Amino acid sequence: MAKYISTYACQINYSTERQSWMYATDNLPDFNDMMNEVKKWSNQNNKYLIRHTITHNLLLMGKTRSGKTTIAKVIENPCYMPPDGKIYSETKQITIHSVSTALINSNSIYSLNIIDTPGMFDKVKQQNKTIKNDKIKRSIDKCMEQDVTNIHLFAFVINLQTNLDIEDIYSMIFVKEKYPFLHEYICLIVTHAEETNWQQREDKINDFFQSDLVQKNNLKGFFGKKIFFMGSLRPELVNYPNKQSVCQQIKNVHQMRDIFMDYIIHLDPTNYFNIHRVNMPNNCQIL
Repeated sequence: MAKYISTYACQINYSTERQSWMYATDNLPDFNDMMNEVKKWSNQNNKYLIRHTITHNLLLMGKTRSGKTTIAKVIENPCYMPPDGKIYSETKQITIHSVSTALINSNSIYSLNIIDTPGMFDKVKQQNKTIKNDKIKRSIDKCMEQDVTNIHLFAFVINLQTNLDIEDIYSMIFVKEKYPFLHEYICLIVTHAEETNWQQREDKINDFFQSDLVQKNNLKGFFGKKIFFMGSLRPELVNYPNKQSVCQQIKNVHQMRDIFMDYIIHLDPTNYFNIHRVNMPNNCQIL
């Protein structure tokens, strides 16, 4: 049966193409002209167009309720609206969001693995500035099991919508002091920025970096200029629909998302951090 169908399909193609260049009489075809026609015909009939794929791995880390999962969802869908905030985070284990995108007039497909982690830095001892690593190790082990160990970008996520959180600062200090080699691969993402303009965002992050504790530990130098803002449509719109608000929010979301995605896809795919290269007493506690 399969052979019959294949032959029938071939006959159909043959009958519909008798008038094409392939069936024209030409005893001495010019090679270049011939190949141009071949490529033209192939492009028109190529069912499986192959494009070069460029893959980047992004790992989101930060405190519970900082907006890590929302970032992953907004990258997938800029119209994503998170549910009303709950007391406890629903991200209990490593989750990998795999998405792909193609720029207009580009022959490449950009694949992005967004590694969403549980709230790794919500247990901070302010006395000695250390972090309980049991949850961290479980998350990293899970990451290793899924073989996503080449990280092109670590993103530390904070929410500056509310007052300055001292645990956020101590968490950043922990990462900077214990893993200074992440400087090249880490960025800072400020969430809940959908209702602010650029000047308000700049003022907010400048106030953060002018904090005495932040300045003392040179956290601005650690993150460098790799600071991004992200946001999402507000869940309050469900109960209080407002056209002016939703227009402002979706424009801001798209603009911030575009800037962040432009940065990611232009990262060198061969320049990544491999957690297996770290020789530490507690295996792979990179975070």
